Amino acid sequence: MHIFTKALLLIFFIGVAVFQPLSAEPVQAGYTTVELLIEDSAIVPGQDFDVAIRFELEPHWHIYWKNPGASGLPLEIAWDLPEGIEAGGIEWPAPKRISLGGLVNYGYEGVVTFIVPMTASETLQVDDRITLKADLFWLICKEVCLPGEAKVERTIGVAETSAPDEDAAAFRAARDSQPKAPGDWTVSAFMKAGAMHLEILGHSVPETAYFYAESSGVIDPNAEQNVRSPAPDTLQLRLKPASVFLAEPSDTLRGVLQSSNASWDLSVELSTGEMSMKPAGSTGDAVGNGANTELVPPAGFEQSLLRLGLPGFVLLAFLGGLILNIMPCVLPVLSLKVFSLLKHAGQTRREGLKHGLAYTLGVVLSFLVLAGVLFALRALGERIGWGFQLQSPGFVVVLTAVFFIFGLNLMGVFELGGRLVGADSGVAKRKDVIGSFGMGVLAAVVGAPCMGPLVAGVSGLALQANVATGLILFGMMGLGLAAPFLLLSIFPKLVTFLPKPGLWMESFKQGMGFLLMAAVVFLALVAGRQGGVDAVIALLMLALFCGVAAWVFGRWGAASRSARSQWVSKVFALILIVASIGWAMNATQSAYMNYEQDEASGDASGQWATWSEEKVQANLAEGRPVFVDFTATWCLICQVNKKVALRTESTAALFNEYGIVALSADWTRYDPEITDALEAFDRSGVPLYLLYAPDGKVTVLPQSLTPGIIRAAVEAAL
Repeated sequence: MHIFTKALLLIFFIGVAVFQPLSAEPVQAGYTTVELLIEDSAIVPGQDFDVAIRFELEPHWHIYWKNPGASGLPLEIAWDLPEGIEAGGIEWPAPKRISLGGLVNYGYEGVVTFIVPMTASETLQVDDRITLKADLFWLICKEVCLPGEAKVERTIGVAETSAPDEDAAAFRAARDSQPKAPGDWTVSAFMKAGAMHLEILGHSVPETAYFYAESSGVIDPNAEQNVRSPAPDTLQLRLKPASVFLAEPSDTLRGVLQSSNASWDLSVELSTGEMSMKPAGSTGDAVGNGANTELVPPAGFEQSLLRLGLPGFVLLAFLGGLILNIMPCVLPVLSLKVFSLLKHAGQTRREGLKHGLAYTLGVVLSFLVLAGVLFALRALGERIGWGFQLQSPGFVVVLTAVFFIFGLNLMGVFELGGRLVGADSGVAKRKDVIGSFGMGVLAAVVGAPCMGPLVAGVSGLALQANVATGLILFGMMGLGLAAPFLLLSIFPKLVTFLPKPGLWMESFKQGMGFLLMAAVVFLALVAGRQGGVDAVIALLMLALFCGVAAWVFGRWGAASRSARSQWVSKVFALILIVASIGWAMNATQSAYMNYEQDEASGDASGQWATWSEEKVQANLAEGRPVFVDFTATWCLICQVNKKVALRTESTAALFNEYGIVALSADWTRYDPEITDALEAFDRSGVPLYLLYAPDGKVTVLPQSLTPGIIRAAVEAAL
């Protein structure tokens, strides 16, 4: 009887093995457990079946969706299947947003199951047993990210019929977590003013939702999505596109729309024409009486380069940096380097090249560091743009001290042996080269905020590209800034075309000192616009203390004085300068915080009002055209355009003739709404000039304006 019972049990287990999958032990791998599941008890020849990869993640660890968002890698599966079995693609559950280090990622936490459909050939033989194998690779993250990999497999029999397996419940839960078809919704997508707009109309449309683009590089995962429901069963989303360098252009927008309790799979043709959105709260026609909004980019040389793609962007960056050399904030530094070349006219070509390369390295490296800081701040959620340095009171204070002390040195109040400008051939060559490098750093620091012609557009492109491409563009901008001095150092014979060295050079050096003092006055203007009289007084006191320090050092630190006198004067001057900078930083910061800007930031005529998006939309809805001047006090080209073209009697008469509402968007102080508006037009800084027509057409004017350019744009648009 005992032997008979054992035989029956053996026959039973053999039968079970034929018709049941052979369970493999789950794999433990780095903060997760992963296993391969099969939904059915057997494979039927000629019928499809589903398998799944199931992850059980430890608390607070996550893996990624097929579009991982700002960082991460999706799950990869490499199947090893027997003949007659073919695997389909992964059916991804709807993701969730996961913030890691200030970046918004798309992924999963807890338990997640990825279904993979399989096809079985009719040639499979009943009663055979087959093994499904897969090599898995994934990235799992918490505070740190770790790569994970595992090999999973299951053995299952082939039979004429099958039934749901014990894992069928996991498959039902996985299908419930997948996005559903949108039903009878009408979905449209279009571009407007550099932003992507998604509109959903239909029964049971949610009032708020989030859109996950299926592919990386379509929308910026770190940007806020502007969501509104202007009417029942209507949902509109404004999405910030990612850089064109991250994904190939597509005519179709695919992704997942997710509300608080459901998700839907969307696929919609992306309209190439520009369209307008209805203002929030409006149920009538869109702005411009339903007409399509047309974005008219600035025509001419810049636009022709932009059409070339990345090569055009690189050339544009180089030319933009080259033009910075004639900007008032950079010209003194470049002039001093030319002065250095004249003083070293007798040096060898090799030595001249060393100085040129050191200066170029200082410029390019500084541009890369500044761009890297900006990319890092943006990754942490800061909404800033190129030129943000002059929005910082601390930066303005330090730059004021540097310019003022440097100017006193050039005027002869004290002597440093020419180390900063390389003006003394007696200085050791090593220090002279370091001086050239330092001058390159200074040129980059003072040149970066100068939004000269071509710079604003290309910096906007660079900041919306991936980090590698952005750094290439900023590096090329720095190379353009360094190009004149580098050219003179490579071809020293060109120096012979410059005036011969002589006594005039001392007057030239002192003249450059006055030019730097003019830069100090400009910085005082910047501080005054952001912090009022108190900020200006703080900078004046800083200049006074720095002047005392320079005088003490110049009088008692000269080479003719005793070693003790020189040492005491150096320590005193250094302490006074550092202390005054620290005090001025605190005083200026306090002035910035307490100062309230005048709401009427326009000119004295009162024609220019303070910008807001609501004012733009309200005036357009009433049929009035709008001109917007995105400006900043520290933007020199902005101030030139105001004097030459914008705040002139001819332009005022032109605006009155056409009934144009003039708005000024002042970015002197950081303003997130202005930052958003600039980014919508692919700009990272000012100037930006927009002309809105009542029919929805938006004209982007060039960065350098004349009354004729403004009149031509108005007449063409209106």
